[in-house]
Amino acid sequence: MSIVLQAHSLTYSAGRRLLFSGLDLVVNSGDRLGLVGYNGCGKSTLLNMLVGDLEADAGHITRARNLVLARVEQFLPSELAGQSLLAVVSAQLPIDEAWRANAMLAQLGFSDAQMAQHLESLSGGQLNRLMLARALVQEPQLLLLDEPTNHLDLATLALFENVLGAFRGALVMVSHDRAFLDLLCPTTLLLRDQRAYRFELPYSDARAELQRMDLAAAERRASEEKKISQAKASAKRIADWGRTYDNESFARQAKSMFKRVERMEADRTFVSKGSPLDLELSVGGSKGKRMLTLENLAVAVPGKKLFSVAECFLRPGERIALLGHNGVGKTTLIKLILQQLQDDDAVASGREQFSDYIRVSPQAKLGYYDQELSSVSASDDEKTSLFEFVANDIKREDQGIVQALVAAGFEFEAHNTPVSSLSGGERARALFARLSLLRPNLLILDEPTNHVDIDGREQLEAQLLASDAAVLFTSHDREFVRTIAERYWIIENGKLQEQVTPDDFFVRAANSFAQQKNEPAAVTESVDSAVKTGGGEAALSADDEDEYALLEAIEELEAKLAADEARKEKFQKPKMQQEWRVTLKKLHAQLDAL
Repeated sequence: MSIVLQAHSLTYSAGRRLLFSGLDLVVNSGDRLGLVGYNGCGKSTLLNMLVGDLEADAGHITRARNLVLARVEQFLPSELAGQSLLAVVSAQLPIDEAWRANAMLAQLGFSDAQMAQHLESLSGGQLNRLMLARALVQEPQLLLLDEPTNHLDLATLALFENVLGAFRGALVMVSHDRAFLDLLCPTTLLLRDQRAYRFELPYSDARAELQRMDLAAAERRASEEKKISQAKASAKRIADWGRTYDNESFARQAKSMFKRVERMEADRTFVSKGSPLDLELSVGGSKGKRMLTLENLAVAVPGKKLFSVAECFLRPGERIALLGHNGVGKTTLIKLILQQLQDDDAVASGREQFSDYIRVSPQAKLGYYDQELSSVSASDDEKTSLFEFVANDIKREDQGIVQALVAAGFEFEAHNTPVSSLSGGERARALFARLSLLRPNLLILDEPTNHVDIDGREQLEAQLLASDAAVLFTSHDREFVRTIAERYWIIENGKLQEQVTPDDFFVRAANSFAQQKNEPAAVTESVDSAVKTGGGEAALSADDEDEYALLEAIEELEAKLAADEARKEKFQKPKMQQEWRVTLKKLHAQLDAL
Protein backbone atom coordinates (compact mmCIF):
# COMPACT_ATOMS: atom_id res chain seq x y z
CA MET A 1 0.00 0.00 0.00
CA SER A 2 1.50 3.32 -1.11
CA ILE A 3 0.70 6.91 -0.16
CA VAL A 4 -1.07 8.81 -2.98
CA LEU A 5 -1.60 12.08 -1.08
CA GLN A 6 -0.46 13.53 2.23
CA ALA A 7 -1.43 16.82 3.91
CA HIS A 8 0.94 18.28 6.50
CA SER A 9 -0.19 20.74 9.22
CA LEU A 10 -2.80 22.53 7.10
CA THR A 11 -4.18 25.76 8.54
CA TYR A 12 -6.85 27.86 6.88
CA SER A 13 -9.14 30.74 7.86
CA ALA A 14 -12.24 31.93 6.00
CA GLY A 15 -12.15 35.63 6.83
CA ARG A 16 -11.88 35.86 10.61
CA ARG A 17 -13.16 32.30 11.13
CA LEU A 18 -10.55 29.57 11.61
CA LEU A 19 -11.66 26.41 9.80
CA PHE A 20 -8.78 24.12 10.75
CA SER A 21 -5.34 24.34 12.26
CA GLY A 22 -2.46 21.87 12.02
CA LEU A 23 -4.59 19.35 10.12
CA ASP A 24 -2.81 16.19 8.91
CA LEU A 25 -4.20 13.70 6.42
CA VAL A 26 -2.80 10.61 4.70
CA VAL A 27 -4.58 8.89 1.79
CA ASN A 28 -3.19 5.50 0.76
CA SER A 29 -3.94 3.65 -2.46
CA GLY A 30 -7.23 1.83 -2.01
CA ASP A 31 -8.38 4.00 0.94
CA ARG A 32 -12.09 4.85 1.04
CA LEU A 33 -12.49 7.84 3.32
CA GLY A 34 -15.80 9.33 4.35
CA LEU A 35 -15.26 13.04 5.14
CA VAL A 36 -17.97 14.31 7.49
CA GLY A 37 -18.69 17.28 9.71
CA TYR A 38 -21.26 20.01 10.27
CA ASN A 39 -22.04 22.58 7.56
CA GLY A 40 -19.35 25.26 7.48
CA CYS A 41 -16.59 23.22 9.17
CA GLY A 42 -14.44 23.21 6.01
CA LYS A 43 -15.15 19.93 4.17
CA SER A 44 -15.47 21.47 0.70
CA THR A 45 -12.59 23.83 1.48
CA LEU A 46 -10.38 20.83 2.29
CA LEU A 47 -11.37 19.13 -0.99
CA ASN A 48 -10.46 22.33 -2.85
CA MET A 49 -7.02 22.20 -1.23
CA LEU A 50 -6.50 18.53 -2.01
CA VAL A 51 -7.33 19.06 -5.68
CA GLY A 52 -5.09 22.15 -5.84
CA ASP A 53 -7.72 24.86 -6.36
CA LEU A 54 -7.01 26.54 -3.02
CA GLU A 55 -3.85 27.17 -1.03
CA ALA A 56 -3.61 26.75 2.73
CA ASP A 57 -2.56 29.63 4.98
CA ALA A 58 0.09 27.30 6.39
CA GLY A 59 1.21 23.72 5.78
CA HIS A 60 1.51 21.90 2.46
CA ILE A 61 0.19 18.94 0.45
CA THR A 62 2.33 16.23 -1.14
CA ARG A 63 0.93 14.21 -4.05
CA ALA A 64 2.33 11.03 -5.59
CA ARG A 65 4.23 11.59 -8.82
CA ASN A 66 1.96 11.46 -11.90
CA LEU A 67 -1.10 11.11 -9.67
CA VAL A 68 -4.34 11.00 -11.68
CA LEU A 69 -6.83 12.88 -9.50
CA ALA A 70 -10.47 13.54 -10.42
CA ARG A 71 -13.22 15.36 -8.60
CA VAL A 72 -17.02 15.07 -8.63
CA GLU A 73 -18.22 18.58 -7.85
CA GLN A 74 -21.56 19.64 -6.38
CA PHE A 75 -22.23 21.69 -9.53
CA LEU A 76 -20.96 21.44 -13.09
CA PRO A 77 -18.66 24.31 -14.12
CA SER A 78 -20.65 27.07 -15.84
CA GLU A 79 -18.34 27.08 -18.87
CA LEU A 80 -19.74 23.66 -19.87
CA ALA A 81 -23.22 25.10 -20.52
CA GLY A 82 -24.48 24.48 -24.04
CA GLN A 83 -22.45 21.31 -24.57
CA SER A 84 -23.75 17.79 -25.00
CA LEU A 85 -23.24 15.05 -22.45
CA LEU A 86 -20.95 13.17 -24.82
CA ALA A 87 -18.84 16.27 -25.49
CA VAL A 88 -18.42 17.00 -21.78
CA VAL A 89 -17.19 13.48 -21.00
CA SER A 90 -15.12 13.08 -24.20
CA ALA A 91 -13.21 16.27 -23.33
CA GLN A 92 -11.53 14.33 -20.51
CA LEU A 93 -9.99 11.83 -22.98
CA PRO A 94 -7.46 11.72 -25.81
CA ILE A 95 -9.14 11.82 -29.22
CA ASP A 96 -8.30 8.17 -29.98
CA GLU A 97 -10.03 7.05 -26.75
CA ALA A 98 -13.25 9.04 -27.16
CA TRP A 99 -15.18 5.77 -27.46
CA ARG A 100 -14.73 5.29 -23.72
CA ALA A 101 -17.01 8.26 -23.09
CA ASN A 102 -19.94 6.37 -24.68
CA ALA A 103 -19.19 3.30 -22.60
CA MET A 104 -19.00 5.25 -19.35
CA LEU A 105 -22.23 7.16 -20.01
CA ALA A 106 -23.99 3.91 -20.89
CA GLN A 107 -22.72 2.31 -17.67
CA LEU A 108 -24.33 5.20 -15.76
CA GLY A 109 -27.70 4.69 -17.43
CA PHE A 110 -27.71 7.15 -20.35
CA SER A 111 -29.17 6.13 -23.71
CA ASP A 112 -27.55 7.04 -27.04
CA ALA A 113 -30.19 9.73 -27.59
CA GLN A 114 -29.53 11.29 -24.21
CA MET A 115 -25.79 11.45 -24.83
CA ALA A 116 -26.49 13.98 -27.58
CA GLN A 117 -28.62 16.19 -25.34
CA HIS A 118 -27.35 19.48 -23.97
CA LEU A 119 -26.80 19.91 -20.24
CA GLU A 120 -29.67 22.39 -19.87
CA SER A 121 -32.22 19.62 -20.38
CA LEU A 122 -30.93 17.42 -17.55
CA SER A 123 -32.49 16.88 -14.15
CA GLY A 124 -30.54 17.20 -10.92
CA GLY A 125 -30.06 13.44 -10.66
CA GLN A 126 -28.92 13.18 -14.28
CA LEU A 127 -26.38 15.95 -13.71
CA ASN A 128 -25.00 13.97 -10.76
CA ARG A 129 -24.62 10.92 -12.98
CA LEU A 130 -22.91 13.01 -15.66
CA MET A 131 -20.44 14.49 -13.16
CA LEU A 132 -19.57 11.00 -11.93
CA ALA A 133 -19.08 9.80 -15.51
CA ARG A 134 -16.87 12.82 -16.25
CA ALA A 135 -14.63 11.89 -13.31
CA LEU A 136 -14.53 8.10 -13.66
CA VAL A 137 -13.72 8.13 -17.37
CA GLN A 138 -10.30 9.56 -16.45
CA GLU A 139 -9.55 6.30 -14.56
CA PRO A 140 -8.31 8.25 -11.54
CA GLN A 141 -6.06 6.87 -8.81
CA LEU A 142 -7.75 9.25 -6.35
CA LEU A 143 -11.39 10.31 -6.62
CA LEU A 144 -12.78 13.23 -4.59
CA LEU A 145 -16.59 13.48 -4.28
CA ASP A 146 -18.48 16.45 -2.82
CA GLU A 147 -21.98 15.41 -1.74
CA PRO A 148 -22.63 13.12 -4.74
CA THR A 149 -25.99 11.90 -3.38
CA ASN A 150 -27.84 15.24 -3.46
CA HIS A 151 -31.01 15.04 -5.60
CA LEU A 152 -30.71 11.28 -6.10
CA ASP A 153 -33.73 9.03 -5.79
CA LEU A 154 -33.33 5.50 -4.43
CA ALA A 155 -32.83 3.87 -7.82
CA THR A 156 -30.01 6.22 -8.81
CA LEU A 157 -28.54 5.96 -5.32
CA ALA A 158 -28.33 2.19 -5.78
CA LEU A 159 -26.57 2.72 -9.12
CA PHE A 160 -24.00 4.99 -7.46
CA GLU A 161 -23.44 2.43 -4.71
CA ASN A 162 -22.73 -0.27 -7.31
CA VAL A 163 -20.44 1.89 -9.47
CA LEU A 164 -18.44 3.35 -6.58
CA GLY A 165 -18.33 -0.03 -4.86
CA ALA A 166 -16.54 -1.41 -7.93
CA PHE A 167 -14.10 1.54 -8.11
CA ARG A 168 -10.58 0.31 -7.31
CA GLY A 169 -8.78 3.61 -6.67
CA ALA A 170 -8.68 5.64 -3.48
CA LEU A 171 -11.61 7.93 -2.75
CA VAL A 172 -12.42 10.74 -0.34
CA MET A 173 -16.14 11.47 -0.17
CA VAL A 174 -18.16 14.19 1.51
CA SER A 175 -21.70 12.99 2.16
CA HIS A 176 -24.55 13.48 4.63
CA ASP A 177 -26.16 10.13 3.74
CA ARG A 178 -25.33 7.83 6.66
CA ALA A 179 -26.29 4.55 4.94
CA PHE A 180 -24.28 5.53 1.84
CA LEU A 181 -21.21 6.29 3.97
CA ASP A 182 -21.53 3.07 5.98
CA LEU A 183 -21.71 0.99 2.81
CA LEU A 184 -18.85 2.58 0.86
CA CYS A 185 -16.38 4.06 3.34
CA PRO A 186 -14.75 1.78 5.95
CA THR A 187 -12.66 4.75 7.15
CA THR A 188 -14.10 8.02 8.51
CA LEU A 189 -12.43 11.42 8.81
CA LEU A 190 -14.51 13.68 11.02
CA LEU A 191 -13.78 17.44 10.93
CA ARG A 192 -14.51 19.16 14.23
CA ASP A 193 -12.93 21.77 16.50
CA GLN A 194 -10.56 22.90 13.71
CA ARG A 195 -9.00 19.43 13.69
CA ALA A 196 -9.51 16.02 12.08
CA TYR A 197 -10.40 12.79 13.89
CA ARG A 198 -9.62 9.65 11.89
CA PHE A 199 -11.31 6.32 12.60
CA GLU A 200 -10.72 3.05 10.79
CA LEU A 201 -14.47 2.51 11.05
CA PRO A 202 -17.53 3.27 8.91
CA TYR A 203 -19.47 6.40 9.88
CA SER A 204 -22.03 4.94 12.30
CA ASP A 205 -19.36 3.05 14.27
CA ALA A 206 -17.00 6.03 14.13
CA ARG A 207 -19.70 8.33 15.46
CA ALA A 208 -20.38 5.93 18.35
CA GLU A 209 -16.65 5.73 19.11
CA LEU A 210 -16.36 9.52 19.03
CA GLN A 211 -19.23 9.82 21.47
CA ARG A 212 -17.45 7.37 23.81
CA MET A 213 -14.28 9.44 23.48
CA ASP A 214 -16.22 12.63 24.25
CA LEU A 215 -17.81 11.06 27.31
CA ALA A 216 -14.46 9.80 28.60
CA ALA A 217 -12.84 13.20 27.92
CA ALA A 218 -15.65 14.97 29.78
CA GLU A 219 -15.20 12.66 32.78
CA ARG A 220 -11.42 13.20 32.82
CA ARG A 221 -11.93 16.94 32.48
CA ALA A 222 -14.37 16.98 35.41
CA SER A 223 -11.87 15.05 37.56
CA GLU A 224 -9.07 17.43 36.53
CA GLU A 225 -11.16 20.51 37.30
CA LYS A 226 -11.89 19.10 40.75
CA LYS A 227 -8.18 18.56 41.43
CA ILE A 228 -7.34 22.03 40.10
CA SER A 229 -9.97 23.57 42.33
CA GLN A 230 -8.57 21.72 45.36
CA ALA A 231 -4.99 22.72 44.50
CA LYS A 232 -6.03 26.38 44.08
CA ALA A 233 -7.76 26.34 47.46
CA SER A 234 -4.72 24.79 49.14
CA ALA A 235 -2.33 27.28 47.51
CA LYS A 236 -4.53 30.22 48.52
CA ARG A 237 -4.78 28.95 52.10
CA ILE A 238 -0.99 28.54 52.44
CA ALA A 239 -0.41 31.96 50.85
CA ASP A 240 -2.79 33.50 53.43
CA TRP A 241 -0.82 31.77 56.23
CA GLY A 242 2.38 33.17 54.83
CA ARG A 243 1.02 36.73 54.90
CA THR A 244 -0.66 36.30 58.31
CA TYR A 245 2.41 34.86 60.05
CA ASP A 246 5.00 36.58 57.84
CA ASN A 247 6.35 33.11 57.05
CA GLU A 248 8.65 33.07 54.00
CA SER A 249 8.55 29.26 53.78
CA PHE A 250 4.76 29.30 53.39
CA ALA A 251 5.04 32.03 50.74
CA ARG A 252 7.56 29.97 48.70
CA GLN A 253 5.40 26.87 49.04
CA ALA A 254 2.28 28.77 47.90
CA LYS A 255 4.13 30.21 44.90
CA SER A 256 5.26 26.74 43.89
CA MET A 257 1.71 25.41 44.22
CA PHE A 258 0.28 28.22 42.04
CA LYS A 259 2.81 27.34 39.31
CA ARG A 260 1.67 23.72 39.57
CA VAL A 261 -1.95 24.84 39.15
CA GLU A 262 -0.95 26.72 35.99
CA ARG A 263 0.64 23.55 34.58
CA MET A 264 -2.45 21.52 35.49
CA GLU A 265 -4.70 24.06 33.72
CA ALA A 266 -2.49 24.02 30.62
CA ASP A 267 -2.59 20.20 30.52
CA ARG A 268 -6.36 19.84 30.96
CA THR A 269 -8.05 17.30 28.71
CA PHE A 270 -9.54 18.94 25.62
CA VAL A 271 -13.34 18.70 25.48
CA SER A 272 -15.09 19.33 22.17
CA LYS A 273 -17.55 22.18 21.82
CA GLY A 274 -19.50 20.00 19.38
CA SER A 275 -21.52 21.43 16.51
CA PRO A 276 -22.19 25.18 16.79
CA LEU A 277 -25.70 24.62 15.44
CA ASP A 278 -28.78 24.00 17.54
CA LEU A 279 -31.65 23.09 15.24
CA GLU A 280 -34.95 23.65 16.99
CA LEU A 281 -38.38 22.97 15.57
CA SER A 282 -41.08 24.24 17.93
CA VAL A 283 -44.60 23.07 17.13
CA GLY A 284 -48.14 23.54 18.37
CA GLY A 285 -50.88 21.01 19.06
CA SER A 286 -54.34 20.11 17.81
CA LYS A 287 -57.39 18.46 19.38
CA GLY A 288 -59.01 17.25 16.16
CA LYS A 289 -59.25 13.56 15.23
CA ARG A 290 -57.88 14.03 11.71
CA MET A 291 -55.51 16.70 10.40
CA LEU A 292 -55.75 15.60 6.78
CA THR A 293 -58.03 13.28 4.81
CA LEU A 294 -57.65 12.17 1.18
CA GLU A 295 -60.69 10.39 -0.24
CA ASN A 296 -61.57 9.33 -3.80
CA LEU A 297 -58.86 11.65 -5.10
CA ALA A 298 -57.43 11.48 -8.60
CA VAL A 299 -54.09 13.25 -8.95
CA ALA A 300 -53.36 14.33 -12.50
CA VAL A 301 -51.60 16.79 -14.75
CA PRO A 302 -53.01 18.07 -18.06
CA GLY A 303 -53.75 15.10 -20.25
CA LYS A 304 -52.53 12.46 -17.82
CA LYS A 305 -53.70 10.81 -14.62
CA LEU A 306 -50.83 10.14 -12.21
CA PHE A 307 -52.44 8.07 -9.47
CA SER A 308 -55.58 7.65 -7.41
CA VAL A 309 -56.25 7.58 -3.67
CA ALA A 310 -59.17 5.60 -2.25
CA GLU A 311 -58.86 6.85 1.33
CA CYS A 312 -55.92 7.91 3.49
CA PHE A 313 -55.78 10.12 6.56
CA LEU A 314 -53.26 11.73 8.88
CA ARG A 315 -54.08 12.08 12.59
CA PRO A 316 -52.63 14.71 14.95
CA GLY A 317 -49.15 13.75 16.04
CA GLU A 318 -48.66 11.04 13.38
CA ARG A 319 -45.63 10.97 11.10
CA ILE A 320 -46.15 9.60 7.58
CA ALA A 321 -43.53 9.10 4.84
CA LEU A 322 -44.76 9.66 1.28
CA LEU A 323 -42.64 7.41 -0.96
CA GLY A 324 -42.40 6.78 -4.67
CA HIS A 325 -40.03 7.11 -7.62
CA ASN A 326 -39.22 10.61 -8.84
CA GLY A 327 -41.89 11.63 -11.32
CA VAL A 328 -44.83 9.63 -9.92
CA GLY A 329 -46.47 12.73 -8.43
CA LYS A 330 -45.40 13.10 -4.78
CA THR A 331 -44.75 16.82 -5.05
CA THR A 332 -47.87 17.27 -7.18
CA LEU A 333 -49.94 15.81 -4.33
CA ILE A 334 -48.18 18.04 -1.82
CA LYS A 335 -49.00 21.09 -3.95
CA LEU A 336 -52.69 20.12 -4.03
CA ILE A 337 -52.74 19.77 -0.24
CA LEU A 338 -51.04 23.15 0.15
CA GLN A 339 -53.59 24.73 -2.16
CA GLN A 340 -56.40 23.58 0.14
CA LEU A 341 -54.56 24.97 3.18
CA GLN A 342 -53.89 28.27 1.45
CA ASP A 343 -57.43 28.68 0.13
CA ASP A 344 -57.88 32.46 0.07
CA ASP A 345 -57.89 32.45 -3.72
CA ALA A 346 -59.14 28.90 -4.20
CA VAL A 347 -62.48 29.86 -5.70
CA ALA A 348 -60.97 32.42 -8.04
CA SER A 349 -58.45 29.90 -9.33
CA GLY A 350 -60.90 27.02 -9.64
CA ARG A 351 -59.08 24.93 -7.06
CA GLU A 352 -62.16 24.50 -4.87
CA GLN A 353 -62.91 21.41 -6.95
CA PHE A 354 -60.53 19.45 -4.69
CA SER A 355 -62.21 20.41 -1.43
CA ASP A 356 -64.43 17.29 -1.58
CA TYR A 357 -61.40 15.04 -1.91
CA ILE A 358 -58.79 16.81 0.26
CA ARG A 359 -60.04 17.84 3.68
CA VAL A 360 -57.82 19.67 6.15
CA SER A 361 -58.68 20.32 9.79
CA PRO A 362 -59.68 23.93 10.48
CA GLN A 363 -57.23 23.78 13.41
CA ALA A 364 -54.30 23.06 11.10
CA LYS A 365 -51.46 25.58 11.19
CA LEU A 366 -49.09 24.82 8.35
CA GLY A 367 -45.33 24.60 8.35
CA TYR A 368 -43.96 23.83 4.88
CA TYR A 369 -40.39 23.01 3.81
CA ASP A 370 -39.76 22.49 0.09
CA GLN A 371 -36.65 20.87 -1.31
CA GLU A 372 -36.00 23.74 -3.71
CA LEU A 373 -36.17 26.26 -0.82
CA SER A 374 -38.39 28.39 -3.06
CA SER A 375 -39.90 30.27 -0.12
CA VAL A 376 -36.42 31.56 0.59
CA SER A 377 -35.59 32.09 -3.08
CA ALA A 378 -38.76 34.14 -3.55
CA SER A 379 -37.29 36.63 -1.07
CA ASP A 380 -33.91 36.92 -2.69
CA ASP A 381 -34.02 40.50 -3.88
CA GLU A 382 -31.18 42.57 -2.45
CA LYS A 383 -33.49 44.43 -0.06
CA THR A 384 -34.58 41.31 1.83
CA SER A 385 -32.23 40.46 4.67
CA LEU A 386 -31.97 37.18 6.54
CA PHE A 387 -33.62 38.77 9.58
CA GLU A 388 -36.50 40.17 7.49
CA PHE A 389 -37.16 36.82 5.84
CA VAL A 390 -37.34 34.94 9.15
CA ALA A 391 -39.33 37.71 10.88
CA ASN A 392 -41.98 38.10 8.16
CA ASP A 393 -45.47 37.76 9.74
CA ILE A 394 -43.91 36.45 12.97
CA LYS A 395 -45.54 37.88 16.08
CA ARG A 396 -42.43 37.77 18.21
CA GLU A 397 -40.13 40.42 19.67
CA ASP A 398 -36.91 41.04 17.77
CA GLN A 399 -34.88 39.42 20.54
CA GLY A 400 -36.70 36.11 20.06
CA ILE A 401 -35.97 36.20 16.32
CA VAL A 402 -32.32 37.01 16.96
CA GLN A 403 -32.07 34.06 19.36
CA ALA A 404 -33.63 31.72 16.78
CA LEU A 405 -31.11 32.84 14.15
CA VAL A 406 -28.16 32.44 16.52
CA ALA A 407 -29.38 28.95 17.47
CA ALA A 408 -29.54 28.13 13.75
CA GLY A 409 -25.85 28.99 13.42
CA PHE A 410 -26.05 32.61 12.19
CA GLU A 411 -23.82 35.03 14.07
CA PHE A 412 -25.36 38.42 14.85
CA GLU A 413 -23.23 40.14 12.19
CA ALA A 414 -24.84 37.95 9.50
CA HIS A 415 -28.47 38.86 10.28
CA ASN A 416 -28.51 41.70 7.73
CA THR A 417 -27.01 39.52 5.00
CA PRO A 418 -29.16 39.47 1.82
CA VAL A 419 -31.03 36.18 1.44
CA SER A 420 -29.78 36.01 -2.15
CA SER A 421 -26.19 35.50 -0.93
CA LEU A 422 -26.94 32.49 1.30
CA SER A 423 -25.73 29.01 0.41
CA GLY A 424 -28.10 26.05 0.16
CA GLY A 425 -27.23 24.88 3.67
CA GLU A 426 -27.70 28.38 5.09
CA ARG A 427 -31.07 28.77 3.37
CA ALA A 428 -32.19 25.46 4.84
CA ARG A 429 -31.23 26.60 8.33
CA ALA A 430 -33.00 29.93 7.82
CA LEU A 431 -36.19 28.15 6.79
CA PHE A 432 -36.06 25.84 9.82
CA ALA A 433 -35.57 28.87 12.08
CA ARG A 434 -38.66 30.44 10.54
CA LEU A 435 -40.69 27.23 10.93
CA SER A 436 -39.72 27.07 14.60
CA LEU A 437 -41.03 30.59 15.18
CA LEU A 438 -44.31 29.83 13.37
CA ARG A 439 -45.06 26.89 15.74
CA PRO A 440 -47.07 24.82 13.21
CA ASN A 441 -49.07 21.73 14.15
CA LEU A 442 -49.01 20.30 10.61
CA LEU A 443 -45.61 19.92 8.99
CA ILE A 444 -45.29 19.13 5.30
CA LEU A 445 -41.62 18.49 4.50
CA ASP A 446 -40.46 17.86 0.92
CA GLU A 447 -36.93 16.37 1.11
CA PRO A 448 -36.07 18.20 4.36
CA THR A 449 -32.61 16.61 4.63
CA ASN A 450 -31.31 18.15 1.39
CA HIS A 451 -28.56 20.68 2.23
CA VAL A 452 -28.58 19.60 5.91
CA ASP A 453 -25.47 18.00 7.45
CA ILE A 454 -25.54 14.81 9.54
CA ASP A 455 -25.63 16.65 12.87
CA GLY A 456 -28.52 18.72 11.55
CA ARG A 457 -30.35 15.62 10.32
CA GLU A 458 -30.00 13.96 13.70
CA GLN A 459 -31.16 17.13 15.48
CA LEU A 460 -34.14 17.32 13.12
CA GLU A 461 -34.96 13.67 13.82
CA ALA A 462 -34.88 14.31 17.56
CA GLN A 463 -37.09 17.40 17.20
CA LEU A 464 -39.66 15.58 15.08
CA LEU A 465 -39.75 12.54 17.34
CA ALA A 466 -40.32 14.76 20.38
CA SER A 467 -42.95 16.99 18.74
CA ASP A 468 -46.73 16.71 18.78
CA ALA A 469 -47.06 17.90 15.20
CA ALA A 470 -48.58 15.83 12.43
CA VAL A 471 -45.89 15.27 9.78
CA LEU A 472 -46.17 14.32 6.12
CA PHE A 473 -42.77 14.14 4.43
CA THR A 474 -40.89 12.88 1.40
CA SER A 475 -37.27 11.77 1.60
CA HIS A 476 -34.74 9.56 -0.17
CA ASP A 477 -32.68 9.28 3.04
CA ARG A 478 -33.46 5.73 4.12
CA GLU A 479 -32.19 6.23 7.69
CA PHE A 480 -34.33 9.35 8.07
CA VAL A 481 -37.41 7.53 6.75
CA ARG A 482 -36.95 4.54 9.05
CA THR A 483 -36.26 6.76 12.08
CA ILE A 484 -39.12 9.23 11.67
CA ALA A 485 -42.04 7.53 9.94
CA GLU A 486 -44.73 5.57 11.77
CA ARG A 487 -46.74 4.92 8.61
CA TYR A 488 -45.90 4.76 4.90
CA TRP A 489 -47.91 6.01 1.91
CA ILE A 490 -46.38 4.52 -1.23
CA ILE A 491 -47.24 5.57 -4.79
CA GLU A 492 -46.81 2.72 -7.25
CA ASN A 493 -48.66 1.37 -10.26
CA GLY A 494 -51.02 4.35 -10.39
CA LYS A 495 -52.23 4.08 -6.80
CA LEU A 496 -51.37 5.53 -3.39
CA GLN A 497 -51.64 2.82 -0.78
CA GLU A 498 -50.50 2.43 2.81
CA GLN A 499 -47.93 -0.27 3.59
CA VAL A 500 -46.66 -1.56 6.92
CA THR A 501 -42.94 -1.24 6.11
CA PRO A 502 -40.91 0.62 3.46
CA ASP A 503 -38.39 -2.19 3.03
CA ASP A 504 -40.02 -3.91 0.05
CA PHE A 505 -40.33 -0.56 -1.71
CA PHE A 506 -36.66 0.22 -1.05
CA VAL A 507 -35.67 -3.10 -2.62
CA ARG A 508 -37.87 -2.51 -5.68
CA ALA A 509 -36.51 1.03 -6.03
CA ALA A 510 -32.92 -0.18 -5.85
CA ASN A 511 -33.60 -2.73 -8.61
CA SER A 512 -35.66 -0.45 -10.83
CA PHE A 513 -32.83 1.45 -12.53
CA ALA A 514 -31.64 -1.55 -14.51
CA GLN A 515 -35.20 -2.10 -15.74
CA GLN A 516 -35.57 1.39 -17.20
CA LYS A 517 -34.54 1.27 -20.83
CA ASN A 518 -36.27 4.26 -22.44
CA GLU A 519 -35.95 7.26 -20.16
CA PRO A 520 -37.64 10.56 -21.06
CA ALA A 521 -35.25 13.40 -21.80
CA ALA A 522 -36.49 15.75 -19.13
CA VAL A 523 -39.50 15.55 -16.82
CA THR A 524 -40.56 17.24 -13.62
CA GLU A 525 -42.93 16.79 -10.72
CA SER A 526 -42.26 20.02 -8.83
CA VAL A 527 -44.26 23.17 -9.59
CA ASP A 528 -41.31 25.22 -8.35
CA SER A 529 -38.50 23.59 -10.35
CA ALA A 530 -37.59 23.82 -14.01
CA VAL A 531 -37.06 20.28 -15.35
CA LYS A 532 -35.86 18.95 -11.99
CA THR A 533 -36.33 15.21 -12.38
CA GLY A 534 -36.01 12.93 -15.35
CA GLY A 535 -34.15 10.06 -16.95
CA GLY A 536 -33.73 7.05 -14.73
CA GLU A 537 -35.36 8.75 -11.76
CA ALA A 538 -38.73 9.16 -13.47
CA ALA A 539 -39.46 5.48 -14.12
CA LEU A 540 -41.34 6.32 -17.36
CA SER A 541 -40.95 4.41 -20.60
CA ALA A 542 -44.14 4.44 -22.71
CA ASP A 543 -44.75 7.21 -25.26
CA ASP A 544 -47.86 8.45 -23.49
CA GLU A 545 -45.91 8.69 -20.24
CA ASP A 546 -43.20 10.65 -22.06
CA GLU A 547 -45.90 12.97 -23.41
CA TYR A 548 -47.43 13.51 -19.97
CA ALA A 549 -44.04 14.26 -18.46
CA LEU A 550 -43.22 16.82 -21.12
CA LEU A 551 -46.65 18.44 -20.83
CA GLU A 552 -46.26 18.70 -17.08
CA ALA A 553 -42.79 20.24 -17.44
CA ILE A 554 -44.03 22.73 -20.06
CA GLU A 555 -47.02 23.77 -17.98
CA GLU A 556 -44.94 24.34 -14.88
CA LEU A 557 -42.24 26.31 -16.69
CA GLU A 558 -44.84 28.49 -18.43
CA ALA A 559 -46.51 29.19 -15.09
CA LYS A 560 -43.16 30.05 -13.52
CA LEU A 561 -42.27 32.37 -16.41
CA ALA A 562 -45.66 34.11 -16.32
CA ALA A 563 -45.45 34.59 -12.55
CA ASP A 564 -42.01 36.18 -12.78
CA GLU A 565 -43.04 38.45 -15.65
CA ALA A 566 -46.00 39.62 -13.55
CA ARG A 567 -43.70 40.87 -10.78
CA LYS A 568 -42.46 44.43 -10.58
CA GLU A 569 -39.60 44.94 -13.02
CA LYS A 570 -36.96 45.47 -10.33
CA PHE A 571 -37.83 42.09 -8.79
CA GLN A 572 -37.83 40.10 -12.03
CA LYS A 573 -35.08 37.66 -13.00
CA PRO A 574 -34.26 38.27 -16.69
CA LYS A 575 -31.48 35.69 -16.76
CA MET A 576 -33.75 32.99 -15.36
CA GLN A 577 -36.53 34.00 -17.75
CA GLN A 578 -34.18 33.52 -20.71
CA GLU A 579 -33.11 30.11 -19.42
CA TRP A 580 -36.75 29.08 -18.99
CA ARG A 581 -37.58 30.19 -22.56
CA VAL A 582 -34.65 28.18 -23.95
CA THR A 583 -35.75 25.11 -21.99
CA LEU A 584 -39.37 25.56 -23.11
CA LYS A 585 -38.27 25.65 -26.74
CA LYS A 586 -36.40 22.38 -26.28
CA LEU A 587 -39.32 20.75 -24.48
CA HIS A 588 -41.73 21.73 -27.26
CA ALA A 589 -39.31 20.27 -29.82
CA GLN A 590 -39.17 17.00 -27.86
CA LEU A 591 -42.98 16.95 -27.65
CA ASP A 592 -43.29 17.47 -31.42
CA ALA A 593 -40.88 14.59 -32.01
CA LEU A 594 -43.02 12.06 -30.11
